[in-house]
Amino acid sequence: MYQRHINANREVRLLETIAVALTTGNPGDVFAATFDRREGMELVLARNGLPTSEDIAAANELLSLIASPTVKHSLHLFPFLMKRCGANINKRIRKLHVSIQSTELRSDFTSALEAYVPEADVRVEFPGSTANHLLETYGDGPFLTVWNDLIERITNMTSHGVDAEDPLSSRRKYAELVIHADALARSRFLKSLVDECGPLKMGRKERVERAEKLKRQLGKVCQYMLDISHLIKKAKRLLPIPHRWVTDAFADTGEGVYELCDSPHDAVARGLGRPLSPENVDKLHERFPNILSNWKKRKTVHACIHAELRIILHFNRMSAVVPLGHPIGVSKRSCLCCTLWIALHKRFWGTEWLTSGSNGKPCADWALPGGASSGVSPRVLGTVSAQLEDALDELFPGQRVSGEDYVSELALFGFGD
Repeated sequence: MYQRHINANREVRLLETIAVALTTGNPGDVFAATFDRREGMELVLARNGLPTSEDIAAANELLSLIASPTVKHSLHLFPFLMKRCGANINKRIRKLHVSIQSTELRSDFTSALEAYVPEADVRVEFPGSTANHLLETYGDGPFLTVWNDLIERITNMTSHGVDAEDPLSSRRKYAELVIHADALARSRFLKSLVDECGPLKMGRKERVERAEKLKRQLGKVCQYMLDISHLIKKAKRLLPIPHRWVTDAFADTGEGVYELCDSPHDAVARGLGRPLSPENVDKLHERFPNILSNWKKRKTVHACIHAELRIILHFNRMSAVVPLGHPIGVSKRSCLCCTLWIALHKRFWGTEWLTSGSNGKPCADWALPGGASSGVSPRVLGTVSAQLEDALDELFPGQRVSGEDYVSELALFGFGD
């Protein structure tokens, strides 16, 4: 969706790492960062909703530590990361554990390995300095032995997360996990699985998606060490870096607390324009097996303007000239509504804000930016509504009579993703 430039991509990575280093892992806790270069270099920070006093203190501490001459790599920051981001680090470790031990993924590996021809030199199969350090323990062992051992070691290492009560042991275990995870993420075999001509492309789409998901999760686990070390190295050249938070109050927004209807069946019935038959209920539960539990957990929605849009609206308010390819780093990939909003904003105003990408899913806590968006938001809602209507028509072909404004309720459990 966005035109990318090499320097902009590098800057997105740095900004995204700053945002990740502020993320606690609490629900709805998403941060964004960009640079304001109008007068020197100033870091601009935002979060979903307004920053708390804890957020402000954490940003001050993070930037102070990065500026310290005694902090040279991520291990020096680990006490701060454990305190601020421990829950998010553990969330990433748990997700990697679930993914790498799944029966489906293991079956995918077995099938693809039958057709895979490895290089004779195992170092070609596992490139990079991290892998070279790890391969010293394997000598000239065959590729399949190294691959299987990496899979099993990562599975075991991710069975437990970091422990704030034991930071020294946690730091050592996390560093060891990152070494193994980075080697697997960069492996030639895993790359072949997600490439267009990889052996899994001949099979089901779900197989490729599982491999891509694993590669993404490996990268996320490594981010709190490898990317933060890279951030520290680059930030040392830019010191001092002043920063500010976006605390603007925007009028006529959709921010607020909303109570959803009693049942997801009611929301889908409204979309169809008729009550759900028992057959439709069964079909709905087959397609979305967690629909009822997800609904119960999110009966109340706290809608807010998302962090990346708060930054854009902040610059709009200042009438600041935004250069083409202006990067925003976000701690979580942008939701469907944010992605559409940024694209439509570009069409309206000629701006080109860049983020690290989209997860392609609607998000229930997305608030309309309101009057500040100059007509963009209604078009976003129209597009999302059309996509959800298409999903209903695909799931219940020929049964949809009329549609109401059920976008936020259906988005709650990712209907149509």
